[in-house]
Amino acid sequence: MDEETTQAADVSTVRAVEWTLDAPGQLHRTITTLPSPGVGEILVRTIVGAVSPGTERTLIQGLSPAVPADSYPYQPGYLNVVDIIDAGDRTLIGERGVAVLGHRDFALIPYHRFIRVPAGVSNDLAMLGVLSADARNAIDLAAVETGEDCLILGGGLLGVLTAWELGLTTQGSIRLVETNESRREMIQEIQFPAAVEIATDPGRYRFQTVFDCANTAAAFATAQTAVRPKGSIVLVADGSQEAYVLTSDFFSKGLYLGKTDSHPDLRTFLNEFFSRDDDTSTLVEAAFQEDLRFEDFPQAYLKALLTPVAGHRGLAPRVVYS
Repeated sequence: MDEETTQAADVSTVRAVEWTLDAPGQLHRTITTLPSPGVGEILVRTIVGAVSPGTERTLIQGLSPAVPADSYPYQPGYLNVVDIIDAGDRTLIGERGVAVLGHRDFALIPYHRFIRVPAGVSNDLAMLGVLSADARNAIDLAAVETGEDCLILGGGLLGVLTAWELGLTTQGSIRLVETNESRREMIQEIQFPAAVEIATDPGRYRFQTVFDCANTAAAFATAQTAVRPKGSIVLVADGSQEAYVLTSDFFSKGLYLGKTDSHPDLRTFLNEFFSRDDDTSTLVEAAFQEDLRFEDFPQAYLKALLTPVAGHRGLAPRVVYS
């Protein structure tokens, strides 16, 4: 980082802007002047972030089962690529990394919440690494074995990343089901690390493991039909506002059901992810084709969440900070 940029990080002038939900549909902007970092603290500036359309849409609408009404105010958003502009340890200034900040441009955080991104890893790939950790956690939860056949329902970003991680894990068949034509065409341009069949439905074949990334009750019912007896269903995406019902198939087949959360050791996973040599160029291109400017919140943010899937370019909107 050059001298001019470092001087611009005078903490007496750094005012952080943060967007939170006071209640469903009520976005609130908070502006805070940040103090100087203490021992073990860093002042970070967001370079780029992302929007999780499914999850954040349910938050805006007040329909997320994971965030009841008494949990508001609530901070939407999740991951950010940041750089350190001030720190108690001055040798850290200029480092780039990832941190979970929500939709916020500056933050004072403990250094242990910062995960360094190596030089040569793009900001977009760094964001995909954080989301890929959730996909890998789902695969680990299902204990997918080499040669196991897997089905993925839902071609959103988590569904695509689950297919990518499976391609590095199993030599079995992988089918990714996406019903939206424009999104399906976009996914077909991705060069996965192993063969992935992009389809409109599961077909007649029965799979050992089904990853439900579609966020609908209908997809959950389909998963129970498409899995083999004694097979597993893993709920990867958690933004659904619909009630899931266990069908007769679930009981007659003796199925196993699991639900993922964030990866328990994000730092270790990202170190492995960043060291890979697989070609992710087509994955990155498909993921982020639509930009929102942080300065255009809240209008641009609400428009992105309320626009149907067919109206979006890419798999997730990227938030660009000036």
